[in-house]
Amino acid sequence: MEYTEYWHLKEKPFEELCDARFFFESEDHREALDRMLYVVKDRNMNMGLLTGEVGSGKTLTKNVLDSSLSRHYFEVIDFVNSSFDFNDILYDIVGRITFRDARLALMEEEEAPRSDKYLLVRQFRKKLEVLFYEEKRHLVLIFDEAQQIEEPVLDEIKNLTNLSSPTENFLTIFFVGQPELRERIRRLKQVDQRIFLRFHLNNLDFNGTTKYIRHRLRVAGLESGTCFTSLGHEMIFRHTGGVPREINRLCKLALNYGFAKNLTEISREDLQVIIDDAEDQGR
Repeated sequence: MEYTEYWHLKEKPFEELCDARFFFESEDHREALDRMLYVVKDRNMNMGLLTGEVGSGKTLTKNVLDSSLSRHYFEVIDFVNSSFDFNDILYDIVGRITFRDARLALMEEEEAPRSDKYLLVRQFRKKLEVLFYEEKRHLVLIFDEAQQIEEPVLDEIKNLTNLSSPTENFLTIFFVGQPELRERIRRLKQVDQRIFLRFHLNNLDFNGTTKYIRHRLRVAGLESGTCFTSLGHEMIFRHTGGVPREINRLCKLALNYGFAKNLTEISREDLQVIIDDAEDQGR
C-alpha cells in the first residue's frame, strides 16, 4: 500500500509538478491570471511582468495562462529557462512558430543560420506576418526565470514588439521571474516604458494556506475534509510562511509520516517531529 491509498487519495497531491489542475485561485493568483489574460486578449499592450519569491507559484500561474489560450487564436511559445543570447532566443522562436494550415507550412523557407541576426529577424518577421495576416493568430512569448536574462538581451527582446500592423501588435511578451527582475527592468527605461502589466505574487496568509491544502487534497481525490488538524494547519503556515512550494514539501513529508505511523490525522505535534527531523538531516 502507498500513502495515497492509505489517505484515500487517487494521486499524490503535493508534488512539485506544474500541473494546471492543482492551480489554487488565491486572491493574488486569480488576479494575476486575469490581468495576464486581459493583456493578451487586448493584443496591444506590448509586455507584462509577473514576479514573486521563489516557490510562490509563478510558473504554475504561467502554465494556466498558457493552457487558457485557444490555439485557434494564439501561438504560444514558452521559455522555461531564459538564460540565452538573443540570437539563440530568436532562432528558437523562429523554429517553434508553427502554422495550423498545412499549405502555409509547406511555404516555409530554409531556416536562417543561428549566427546571422539579420536573416533571423527577417525570417521572424515573415513568419509573424503569415501568422497574423493569414492565420489571424497572435504570438505570445513567455520567458520564465527571466531574472537570468542579460540587460542587453532584454532590450533586444523589447524591440520585437516594434513589429505590428497599422492597427494591432503582432505579439505580446511576458517576463516571469524573481523580485530582482523588477529592478533590472527599471534600469532599462525603454523596456520599462513598454511594460503595461506589473504584478507581484505574495505568499499565502493563514486562511489561504488552509484553503490551499484542502484544494490540493480535493483535486487528488479526497472526497471531504483534510488530513490535518486545525492546529496542524497553523503549524504548516507558521513553518512555511505561506510559500506554496514549502507547503507542498512539508505536507508531502507529513502524509508519508502519517502513513508510516498509522495516524488518522496529522497533528501539530506530529508536524513538529517532522520539522525537527528534517532540520537535523539538513545539518
